[in-house]
Formats: sequence, structure tokens, C-alpha cells
Amino acid sequence: MTGPHGTKAAGEAAGAEGAAAGPPTRMAGHLRLPGAVALAITIVVGSGALVSPGIAYHQTGQAALYAWLVAAAVTVPLLIVFARLGADLPGAGGVAGFVQAGFGRSWAAGVEVMLLGTFGLGIPAIALTGGFYFQQIPGLHGVPAWAAAIGLLALAGVSVAIGGSVSSRIQIVLALLMTAGLLAAAVIGLSGGDPVQHLPPARPEELALGVAALGAVFFAFTGWEMLSFTTEEYANPRRDFPRVVVISFLVVTTLYVLLAWAVQTRLAEDDPKAASSPIHAVVSAAAPGLAWVVSVLGVVIIAANLVGAVWAASRLVMSSAREGLLPRPLARLSRSAGTPPRNAVAVCVAVFSLMALATASDLLSLSDLLTVAGQNFFLLYLFSAVVYARLKAGAPRVFGITIAVLLGLLALTFGPLQLGYALALLVLGWALSRRGGNRREAAPGS
Repeated sequence: MTGPHGTKAAGEAAGAEGAAAGPPTRMAGHLRLPGAVALAITIVVGSGALVSPGIAYHQTGQAALYAWLVAAAVTVPLLIVFARLGADLPGAGGVAGFVQAGFGRSWAAGVEVMLLGTFGLGIPAIALTGGFYFQQIPGLHGVPAWAAAIGLLALAGVSVAIGGSVSSRIQIVLALLMTAGLLAAAVIGLSGGDPVQHLPPARPEELALGVAALGAVFFAFTGWEMLSFTTEEYANPRRDFPRVVVISFLVVTTLYVLLAWAVQTRLAEDDPKAASSPIHAVVSAAAPGLAWVVSVLGVVIIAANLVGAVWAASRLVMSSAREGLLPRPLARLSRSAGTPPRNAVAVCVAVFSLMALATASDLLSLSDLLTVAGQNFFLLYLFSAVVYARLKAGAPRVFGITIAVLLGLLALTFGPLQLGYALALLVLGWALSRRGGNRREAAPGS
């Protein structure tokens, strides 16, 4: 890997060959700390922030606050694995790149196919969630959710395709808007009430009750696995990627805990809105005239989430095309800046839009998309822990093995159809690689 600045001789040689040289093969390292943190926040904070606080509260009452604290604690060791692997192995392949470093190209191809199948379900589900929020904006009730979802996907595609530097500035604005909006919703919910009286009792049985709601809130802590697909674009991945993970984790966790506390302060446990639209209900109870703002905020959050998701998915497609798993033109980059892979972005938006459209004919449901995609994303943590254990030595290896065993036991609780889908995709990618269809063509040292 070369540094950002070459020698004078190297620069003159590059200039002499510039006219004959083809498009760049590596993406420009444009992401610095502020833009990378913003991208991380917008990738992680999505529909989970708008729904999960109410679902957990509906299940376990005031003890739900413990579920958020436990989920944050459980996430820490997983993020340690991701932070170290992302810093040591930066690249557009993300988790598939980690697997390739640990187990070779054939297994990485299997993970790539599984990821493509997962993105193809999860990202349309995010878009459809935004479509439903779009319908709640006054005057827009008649717009079909699938149509609004396709529109949001198109906007995300344009944002990513216009270039990494511009996209990162857009993400900074969106991250600030969504963070400020959710923080304001939490403050509105907590003000005027008696939040101290709604803290969970400090008893072991209450903690155990909160742990029972862990499954309802853990989905809100997923997303950092998608961030790993953007590390090739970091100006200094070894230094900045761990920082991005830590900063975004602290911001996200603070938002989640405050929102959960506001829900417990303002709503009754048996309030039906607690399980469907808790943040909207909190703001409506505290400031009825501002309820419509929550619908707009929901669309902004999903739009920001989609930009990050399409960004990550297009980089996976580009990386797979580099390896020969997908058609080579999908790896083509901008001649001037080395970013973005517009062909890959266009294909991603088209496929995701078709999947969103399929829900209009009842071929697929939003619940189906979320369930399968969520469990497949969980498996990415398992794969990363296994790679971490293989590549490290001593105490870090023991740490990786421990995390992998625990995640593996949890994965056994998934339904047979969900596990079968993931296994089928893994085997398909492995078989394609073994048949020689995607042999890597890279220069030594790349």
C-alpha cells in the first residue's frame, strides 16, 4: 500500500504515464474523522431508534432501561474485534476481506455472496420503513410506501454517486440533524415529567427482567459491520477507524438510553403506541403541536441510514467485481478521483428498488426482510470473531475464541430456514470460487 504522497520522481513518472493510464483501481482516501464518524452514526442509527425503545418497554416495563445498558455492554467486545480488524485490514471488502485474510479467497467468496443476499433484503426493508414514515407526513398519506421507498433509494444513490467528499459532507449534515432531532425528542419527553421516578429499581430481579428484552434492542446496535466496507476510503484507517468506532458508540448509546428513559417517563406500559410509534407518542404527549416533526425526522433518519447502507453495499459490489465474482465493469472507478464506483451504485439501487416493489404484490413482507437480514448480519460478527482468533495470538486469540463460541451458541437459536438461507449462499460463493470463476488478479503487495 502506498502513502498519500509519492516522491518527486514517482510523481513525474505518473504524470508521464497519465495519458495512457486507465482508471484508478483503488479508491481515494478522502474520509477523515468528522465525516467517518457521521457516516458511522447514520449507518447505525435507523429504525431501531424509532421503534425499539417502545417494544422493550412494552415487554418489561421500567426494567427495559437495563436492556439498553446490557446491550451496550455486550456490543463492546464485538466492536473491539471490528475496530482492530478494520484498522489492520482496511478495504472495500469489509468482513469478506477479513475472511480472505484469515481463510483464503474461496471462503471470502462465500461470505461475499451471503452479504449480497443479505444487503438485498435488509436495505429494501430500511427503505420501506422510511416509506411508512413518509406516509405519516400531513398531506402525503396516499403515497404508496413502496413508491416512497424507491424514491428514498434513488436519493441515496445520487448522494453516493456524486462523490465521496461530497457524500461525506452530506452525511455530516444528516448526522447532525438526526442526532439533534432525537436528542430534542428525548429532552421533550423527559422535561415536565418525573424521570427519576421512572428509573428501574436497583434489584437483581429487575436486571434479569431487563436482560429478557435484550433481543428487542440488540438490532439497534447493529450497523458497525457495514462500516467495515468503507475503510479503503479512510485517509488514515489504522489511526481513525478505532476512533470512529469509539466515538460513534458513545454517541449512539447516549441517544438510545435517553430515548428509552423518555419513553418510560411519558408513556404507560400498556399504551399500544409504545410498541408501534413510541417516539411519536412521546412528543405527542409532551408537545402535541410538534408531533408531525417526528414523522419528518423519521424520514430524515431513514434517508441518512440509506445513504450509508448504499455506500457500504456498493463498495462490496465493487470489491466482488475486482475479484471476478461479479462483472468487471462494476469495479470501474472515476478516472479523476478514484471514487465512486457509479456502476455498482446504480446496480445496487436498481436491485433494492425491485425488492421494495416486490412487497407491493405481497411476494415478500417487511417482517420477512428484517428477520432474515438481521440474523445474517449477526453472523457477520461471528465470522469476524473467528477471523480475529485465527489472526491473533496469545490473549487476543483467547478473547476471539470466547466471543466466537458465545456468538455461535446464540446463532443456533435461529430458525432452520434462516440458517439454511445463509448456508446456501455461503456454499454457492465457495463453489463459484473453487471452480475458478473469480481468481484474484492483484499485483504483489496489494
